[in-house]
Amino acid sequence: MTNFSGKVLLVEDDPILGEGLVMSLKLEGHQVEWAQSIKAAKAIIDENQFELMIMDIGLPDGEGTELCRWVRQKDSLVSILFLTAKTDEETVVKSLDEGGNDFVKKPFSHKELMARIKSIFRTRNPQSQVLKLGAFSLSMDKREFLYDGRALGLNRRQFDILSFLITKRDQIVTRDQMLQHLDQEGAIYDRTIDSHLSQLRKILKTEAVGKIQILPVYGVGYRLEILE
Repeated sequence: MTNFSGKVLLVEDDPILGEGLVMSLKLEGHQVEWAQSIKAAKAIIDENQFELMIMDIGLPDGEGTELCRWVRQKDSLVSILFLTAKTDEETVVKSLDEGGNDFVKKPFSHKELMARIKSIFRTRNPQSQVLKLGAFSLSMDKREFLYDGRALGLNRRQFDILSFLITKRDQIVTRDQMLQHLDQEGAIYDRTIDSHLSQLRKILKTEAVGKIQILPVYGVGYRLEILE
């Protein structure tokens, strides 16, 4: 049984794939609920709390992105991993805009999927190494950003962007540098950077983290400033 396990909701309408994933997840030590439609998933979510939701994008009664949007209105902390045969840029951007943390392309290998899931749980249950900058606290192991002791609910990409900019504070980070950094953990499209940055700015504004500013450098990239 893995040390990085938890309660998982699988939303997948393919019975063969679903049965196989349920078995694999249980063998890895996870507690698993399985829904084959958005309607069934909502009924389960209303009665349970999960640490991870694995969603197919193409479901019989709608798209997984619709369910993701509904979930995010209820729970900002659950991790959401999309399974999709659609890997065009528009679909990827939409899945992230609606609140997804990551996606795995179909067909996928068992090894790849379990590695992604383990990585998600590792970020939820790590040992801590913390960089402190005044009221800000950044844990690279926990992949957690704290402001005045409050954890901001950042997804994987948002955290990667913010932590990278903080390590490069007051320096100009080009789009190519950002793409190269983000691509270490999987495919990333140039357009998705703007989407992630937009979401990140909204989170910082909502949480009143006014001392961090992510400034665009026209035609070049970005610069993060921390106001004293």
